[in-house]
Amino acid sequence: MPEITLYHADGACSFVAHALLLQLGIPFRAVAMRFAADGGGLESADGSISTAAYRAISPAGYVPVLVVDGEVVTEQLAVANMIAAQANHHNNSNNDNNNDDDDDEASGFLGRDTLSRVRVVEWMAWLSGTVHAQGYGPLLRPMRFVEAGRDDVYPAIRAKGLATVEASHARIEARLTGRQHAVGDQPTVVDLFLYLLWGWGGRLAHIEDMGARYPAWEGVVRRAEALRGVREAAAREGLGLFFE
Repeated sequence: MPEITLYHADGACSFVAHALLLQLGIPFRAVAMRFAADGGGLESADGSISTAAYRAISPAGYVPVLVVDGEVVTEQLAVANMIAAQANHHNNSNNDNNNDDDDDEASGFLGRDTLSRVRVVEWMAWLSGTVHAQGYGPLLRPMRFVEAGRDDVYPAIRAKGLATVEASHARIEARLTGRQHAVGDQPTVVDLFLYLLWGWGGRLAHIEDMGARYPAWEGVVRRAEALRGVREAAAREGLGLFFE
């Protein structure tokens, strides 16, 4: 079995990879990261990895980062694909009978047929590129979008980010209406991402009454919270469950 390391931050977008690894039962080493005191980037929570050392691993300096036998993989969808591939390898190497059910679960989190796999890519690209990067990015870190010293425009940048988040929430609710899961009739990595974003909506965007506003989304989140990987990742990251 390859040596696998996940660099993650509690409650960050890397929760998706963390939950998927745990859901699929893949052995891995977790390295918790945090923002450095100087605001210059991420460092390990135990202080053993500096911001500079982390950028040597991943120049962007973000999470998640998955390292598999020295190969560095970044970006949500790429990381999810690598995790699914490692799950299949793990199942095949540890099961003489080649349990197809385990392989199906790993592959199923990326979609179970051509159209569902395309839909997973579509969802993940939008959640990462629009909801996260264009919504929560400016809302939480406006300094990334202007030159140094322009804190006078931070309120406008934050307002634009919040507007993107709220518009995205409406789109998520519309797409989930009448559905049990985001894609197909089984959970996928999209459900894990939507679970995380549900929490961000209340905790980071300070949107009240998420359940009343988005009942279809809440249903998907409730089903995601029943997954062992979600529950264990939440426990390891010190996050409370939404519905207990």
